[in-house]
Amino acid sequence: MKNKNIIITGGNKGIGFGLVKKLSEKHNIIFTVRSKKKGEKTLNSLINVHNISKYVIMDVTSSSSVNRGFELINESMGSIDILINNAGILIPGLKSNIPAIDTNEDDILKTFNTNTMGVLRVTKSAVPLMKKGSMVLNISSGMGQLEDMGTGSAAYRLSKTALNALTVILASELKAKSIYVNAICPGWVQTDMGGENAELTVDESVSKIIKFIYSDSIPNGKFLRDGKILPW
Repeated sequence: MKNKNIIITGGNKGIGFGLVKKLSEKHNIIFTVRSKKKGEKTLNSLINVHNISKYVIMDVTSSSSVNRGFELINESMGSIDILINNAGILIPGLKSNIPAIDTNEDDILKTFNTNTMGVLRVTKSAVPLMKKGSMVLNISSGMGQLEDMGTGSAAYRLSKTALNALTVILASELKAKSIYVNAICPGWVQTDMGGENAELTVDESVSKIIKFIYSDSIPNGKFLRDGKILPW
């Protein structure tokens, strides 16, 4: 697979940046950032990458911002082969084991607006530019898995569980257009969100995600980790 048009949200750091850096070697990449400063800094970090990536400024919590961003993407690319919904937040104070009944409602709504509704906004704008055989990959988390649900970080867990449900809905609704939609857990990764004690480096996690993207057989409406389908 080469020379695909790929959109990656939240591409300036962590897993998003890792995906931008690796996929830019063979593909046309547009990544989203929330400011020009972040965009230019990221481009400077990609100076030795083979292809020239671009960025658009986009706030996934704002429909108008998403719409403006995709107007620019349409002008630049014209079509999208792969959309990777990576942008997400874990409010720092919620990394602690705060019980759900003590979690601030505004924190839940803010997290949901980015991690779940943000994905819906972006996908809604991307689908008209996606052709038969295109792919939507939602970066989810095992913390949203009902099969093995734990405690603490209620806002984040709820947002990712809802994202998993949204993945199933979109997969079913976009099947007629032959657009594949899946959710993937990147593992516990050494990012600002995952912390330095996490099990995987960014490069290790990104390699696993790209291996799935490059696989010959892509499922639809599934939740995966390391290429294996997980129970919801």
